[in-house]
Amino acid sequence: MGMVRNIAAVLAAALLSTAAVAQEVLVPVGHAVHCAHAAKAAVADTIELPFFDDFAGYSGAPDARLWADGGASVSDGYAPLPPTVGAMTLDAYDAAGSLYRQATTSLFGADTATSRALRLGALGPQDSVVLSFYYLPGGGSGNLWERVGDTPDPADSLMLEFYSESDSAWHTVWSRGGISVDTLVAQTGRSWQYVAVALADSCYFADGFRFRFRNLCSIEYDSKAGRTVGGDQWHIDYVSMDRARSVVDGGVVRDVAFVEPAPPMLKYYRDMPARQFMASEMADRMALTIANLYSSELASHYAYHVVDRSGDTVYSYDGGYRNAPHDGYQTDPTHASPTVGYVFDPAAAPYTVVHVVREGSAGDVHGGNDTVRMVQELDYRFAYDDGSAENGYGITSTAAKLYLAYRFDLNVEDTLTAVDMFFNRTYESQNEEVQFYITIWQAGPDGRPQTVLYRDAATRMPQTGVYHRYVLDYGVVVPQGGLFVGFEQVGNTYINIGFDRSRNSSDRIWYLTSTEWQHSILSGSLMIRPCFGVRGAQVSIASVPEASARLAVSPNPACSTVTLSGVDDASVSTVYDMRGMKVAEVRGRTLDVSALPAGIYVVRSGASSAKLIIRR
Repeated sequence: MGMVRNIAAVLAAALLSTAAVAQEVLVPVGHAVHCAHAAKAAVADTIELPFFDDFAGYSGAPDARLWADGGASVSDGYAPLPPTVGAMTLDAYDAAGSLYRQATTSLFGADTATSRALRLGALGPQDSVVLSFYYLPGGGSGNLWERVGDTPDPADSLMLEFYSESDSAWHTVWSRGGISVDTLVAQTGRSWQYVAVALADSCYFADGFRFRFRNLCSIEYDSKAGRTVGGDQWHIDYVSMDRARSVVDGGVVRDVAFVEPAPPMLKYYRDMPARQFMASEMADRMALTIANLYSSELASHYAYHVVDRSGDTVYSYDGGYRNAPHDGYQTDPTHASPTVGYVFDPAAAPYTVVHVVREGSAGDVHGGNDTVRMVQELDYRFAYDDGSAENGYGITSTAAKLYLAYRFDLNVEDTLTAVDMFFNRTYESQNEEVQFYITIWQAGPDGRPQTVLYRDAATRMPQTGVYHRYVLDYGVVVPQGGLFVGFEQVGNTYINIGFDRSRNSSDRIWYLTSTEWQHSILSGSLMIRPCFGVRGAQVSIASVPEASARLAVSPNPACSTVTLSGVDDASVSTVYDMRGMKVAEVRGRTLDVSALPAGIYVVRSGASSAKLIIRR
């Protein structure tokens, strides 16, 4: 896992010379906490062929109707250009979003994705049962500062195993050692690789047959706190198993499908406050990636619909029929870059924008990947990011102080009341309570941060996989024009802010280590969101972690004494307010909150957190 070292070196060479040497550093991240995906029907003990999952239309844990266990995660934006939208990722993080306990610099078993038992007892080798899938190692390709994830080391491996009931054992039937995407492209001309494995041995033909993908990986320790993380990702897509197949069919299937998630209809932002919205904020066009997996050209129809908060369709676009080139992407602009012909009304938000592509008039064999949706909020906050982190971002320097500033543009004067920040999990929570100062600047005539409007001490909060909201001590009136939201970083620490790669906002990211503000050269968006007005000053439930499986508080709400469960008499628990400041600490199971003001707090013990409400 060499991504931290390599990218830091490249960036250091690329930066302008200043009195204090600075580096922008990206690190890999694991998947977010996820619960078992709710099946739409009762989950059977065993299932019939065909088995098919292209991981389209859902996220989180793999579909419980098809997959039995394992810490793998499903998302629609992490894996670059998969065969169709959505892919399953195996990494070094468990379902709770934490590094596996056995994680080490030596090889260890991490994520596993195990199928449900399949009924194969009535079949045999003569039925030509074949399992196929596509895979891609993490780490991306191209310029180092544009890569996503972490490349598995040569000693790491992705493994496919079949279970035999005859000897109650798992057998490795295919494996791939760690390799870079660039190397695969040089060897094969493609990034995603197709694999087909036949069930040739009669021992597999039983009603308890299962298959599983396993990730054997390692971590690379970094002496810099907050930069040792798990990586070594493998992406898997289009898993298919059926009879009467051939291992040499090349994976050709009649399928026209979306490849990437639905884009926003706004020009610059993923989300913005209703008060700040103007018609000029609408994009002119949207960019869509549509693939034709078939071996010849196919006619397809594309359309999108805008649905308001009442469920009424307020606008429809019909791109008509166009030919999709075989084994490639649609390039016709009526499908690949449709015009935006509608202007949002904030009073009717949120909107749901639904994109649909169909092969022919009836559709193709797999309809789940033919629809993608995007919910457009127009509420109280700005956001460039889509809510998921593909990397961790931080700045290191020899300077005593570092400043990070993120630009947003206000169309009218407004009152800033809170800032949401997303922190990534790190090895052993090394930098969990790093101190910093939330800082708000007004842009100067040169477009850079100039006048400090607000500065207050804060603490990097427990890493819970959700945004933490820092409510400001008072509302900051911000005039029309450029606003910068960020922080002053004290000392050479590594904050590890979430970094989203779905939209490039590098021209909005600035940092200062000596006397000169500099632009980021990294392609992506910081996961920092300024919040405005009364809604921003409220603490949203989503920004506060619910009680974990180990820690719980009762009564809740409370007014005087709280009992902590899931801890022992020697455990130390810390209470934080919504600004991230430590307000109380206790050893044992009893917590006195009688001196704390009414409000919402976070109780932290070890790696566990719980929300506490105090009422008076």
